[in-house]
Amino acid sequence: MLSAVVVLAGGESRRWSGRDKTAVLLAGRTVLEHAVRGLTSGAGLTLPDVVVAGPPDHPARAALGGVRWVREEPPGGGPVAGLAAALAALDPSVRLVVLGAGDAPLAGTAVPRLLARLPDEALDGVIGVDPSGRDQPLLAVYRVEPLRRALAATAPAGARLRDLVAGLRLARVPVDPREALDLDTPDDLAGAERLLAADGEAS
Repeated sequence: MLSAVVVLAGGESRRWSGRDKTAVLLAGRTVLEHAVRGLTSGAGLTLPDVVVAGPPDHPARAALGGVRWVREEPPGGGPVAGLAAALAALDPSVRLVVLGAGDAPLAGTAVPRLLARLPDEALDGVIGVDPSGRDQPLLAVYRVEPLRRALAATAPAGARLRDLVAGLRLARVPVDPREALDLDTPDDLAGAERLLAADGEAS
C-alpha cells in the first residue's frame, strides 16, 4: 500500500497577532519543519512523499527540499480546502495518507501507533484522541478513497474537518499531551521549547 504525508499549514493564527505560527522558530527550526519531519519519520517515509498545503513563500520551504507545496482554494479557506488541494496533488497510486497539522511540532511519535491499527480492512481511518478525550482528526491516518468520497459530498471552503470525517469508520488511539500539543498561543511555543530542552538533557 503506497502512502503519503499531508500537512496542513494554512491557518490564520488569530492568537499570534497576525504572525504565521508555523513559521516561528522552535529550537532553531520552523515549527512547520518540526511537524513535517516528525510525521514523515513516524510514517517511515521521505520528504518526496509529503504534500504541504500552505503559503508558497513559507520560510520552511527551502529546508524541506522535495516536499510538494499546494495552496488551498481560496487561500485561507480552512483545513478541508487544504486537504482537498493536497489530495488532488497525490499520485493516483497513493492509498493511505498520514494527516497532520503544521502547528503540531511533536506529533510524529504517535504515527506508528496509528498505523498499527489500520490493517483492519473494515476501517476508513485511525485518529488520535488526546488525554481530555477529544478527537484529533488532524493527527490521523486515513484511507484515501473514503476521504475522496467525503470531499465529493462537501463544499470544502470553510468546512470543518471534524464534520468531513464524521461519517467514516474510524478507530481511535490515545495520544499523549506532547503529541497532541498544537501551538495555539505563544505560551504553547514556550511549552514545546521546554519539552525539546528536556529531550536534550535526557540524551
